[in-house]
Amino acid sequence: MFDILMVCTGNICRSPMAAGLLKHMLPPHLKARVRVASAGTHALHGHQAAPPAVAAMAQRGIDIRGHRARQASREMLTGADLTLAMESEQVQLLGKMVFWKRSPIRLLSAFDPGNDSRHPPEIEDPYGHPLEVYQQCLTLIHPCIEGVIHWLENHADFKTTDHHDA
Repeated sequence: MFDILMVCTGNICRSPMAAGLLKHMLPPHLKARVRVASAGTHALHGHQAAPPAVAAMAQRGIDIRGHRARQASREMLTGADLTLAMESEQVQLLGKMVFWKRSPIRLLSAFDPGNDSRHPPEIEDPYGHPLEVYQQCLTLIHPCIEGVIHWLENHADFKTTDHHDA
């Protein structure tokens, strides 16, 4: 399995939306080979996804009502083949949690082909805002997820290596 970890701050808005969208959009030939999880740098452990996040995802036919927030841990980070964060500060914080990085920690927006890969924008936290802001956030996340899928389909190491299968 190839493990992808989506990370935001509280793990109740952006990262569960991104993880849910990636799971939903993965082509069948990747679904059996890619595992997607999410966590937060300051997670509201055990909380459900924010109601507007659930509503925005439901509008796309994706159910994230079963999501429960988790705190990002060193074990999660070292176990992930790719960690994707929403903000630069999160990338830095996650990098400090592991001295030896088994996998890259990158901004999710770096995978949007429409963004400058040298300076990708951050995906701002919609927490506390109305549904429309969550919908806008999801609109920003969508091309990033398409980019992640494209990367997975063309990533040589992913094609030839089964890290966790023995």
